[in-house]
Amino acid sequence: MARHVSGRRLREARKSAGISAEQLAISVGRSAYSIHEYELGRVTPGVPILIAIADTLGRRIDDLLDEEIANAA
Repeated sequence: MARHVSGRRLREARKSAGISAEQLAISVGRSAYSIHEYELGRVTPGVPILIAIADTLGRRIDDLLDEEIANAA
């Protein structure tokens, strides 16, 4: 079972915290464009950025991850 960042969960956590993409970007030292790309699932943030995002949103990293079950071949 692999874990990956869920753009949907990230967006929901950010909105729930009442933080704009721009505010989150400033807080974690990235651009608003990067935050949007993370939320769309096009780009995966590195571990240090993921930690900063979770801290800023007051969430655990696990709250921002989805589980993916690999299909057996």
